[in-house]
Amino acid sequence: MKNYELRITNYELRIAYLFLLILMMGYTQSKAQTLDSLVNEALQNNPQLKSLNYKIRSSEYRVQSADAYPSPSVGLDITQIPFSSLNFINSPFSQSLALSQMFPLGGKISAMVDVEKKNVVIQQDNYQSYKLNLIAQLKMVYYNIWLVDRKVEIEQGSIDLLNDLLKSLSSLYEINRISQADILTIKSEIATYETQLLIFRNQRDAELFKINKLLGRDLDSKEINISKDLNIKPYNSSREELEQNLADNNPELKRMNSMIEMNKSEIIANDKEKIPDLMLQGMLMRMPKGMPLTSKTAPDMIDGNGKTEFMYGLMASFTLPFMPWSVDKYNYKTQELQTSNLSIESERNDMQREMNSQLKSSYVKMQTSNDLIKLYSENVIPLYEKARTSQVSQYQSNQTNINTVIDTGRMLLMQTMNYYMAQVDYLMAIAEIEMMTGEYNSE
Repeated sequence: MKNYELRITNYELRIAYLFLLILMMGYTQSKAQTLDSLVNEALQNNPQLKSLNYKIRSSEYRVQSADAYPSPSVGLDITQIPFSSLNFINSPFSQSLALSQMFPLGGKISAMVDVEKKNVVIQQDNYQSYKLNLIAQLKMVYYNIWLVDRKVEIEQGSIDLLNDLLKSLSSLYEINRISQADILTIKSEIATYETQLLIFRNQRDAELFKINKLLGRDLDSKEINISKDLNIKPYNSSREELEQNLADNNPELKRMNSMIEMNKSEIIANDKEKIPDLMLQGMLMRMPKGMPLTSKTAPDMIDGNGKTEFMYGLMASFTLPFMPWSVDKYNYKTQELQTSNLSIESERNDMQREMNSQLKSSYVKMQTSNDLIKLYSENVIPLYEKARTSQVSQYQSNQTNINTVIDTGRMLLMQTMNYYMAQVDYLMAIAEIEMMTGEYNSE
């Protein structure tokens, strides 16, 4: 019987390891939550957004409420009951049942309905404003978590690199080719990176509280797995186009325009209040003892039986809101609303100027960050990586000192962090621009 020996070459081991790594990466990426999925979750579960949606529905009910007439009134009048009797049916002199209804004239009801419809638009603008603000906040917290994750990776990679260097130098230390001071310097550098690693992990926990609040989750939830890759897309809109979009689509500016329109509708409704209202009333009267007798009652009208008699009455009345002692109530209300519109217009113009300034600043920040991304990825980081590799080799061959290697490692770490920060600044600037221009682009 032949014996077969299983031999696996280093190349085959590497292929197997690479295949396993690809499977693990695919599993990890499938678990990662995309930014779009988190945005959709926030739009469904954020409590404040739900509250604003309920306010829209509430204002829509107010429109239906305003499109109704005032309530009618009914009254019962029982007069002249003798103290000696508790008979409310036959003892009173008369019993009257009256029904009255107020009818607003001059289109007052339709004017108030128009006011409430404008209020619905304001509530919708409030909802849209908070929605865009929520998306922008969520994106920024998401990018901050991503940045902290990359910092953790960098710090851990630096620790691993120094540990590998420390292991490779242990044999040299045993034969006195390097000093103990170099070993201690490397260990102190590792301890510094580990301290910073702890700080970054605590920062991530703090960011999780923020994103859970925006998502409507339990604040202590840890179920956030950020995808490692950011979707960096070129942003092609010009600054002039963005300024025009801001003026046309910004929900805060639209809300203030809606407030002005609502005040104009209130002025129309208030002026209609000067038109008189009509009150109609009908009355049914029952006289248990018949018609009252007086000294002027004609003899042929007296039958002596005191029969119960029924009568009815009609009445129409008008309000007089235009009287001098009443009309100022409406005149000054109109002045109040007109002055309020002037205030809102000035506030809107100031807000638009401030937003334009912020938009220009965000646009410059976006362009600068985009330039930095290219500079760091194509020039700065590759050069520092080559320098560090070269200096590690030179140190191992005793051609340079450990401080030079560590300083280069620090500079590479700093430049790599700057590269990641440039990516985050670029995306945050776009998030700010989208919030101000009333746009939302999925990732």
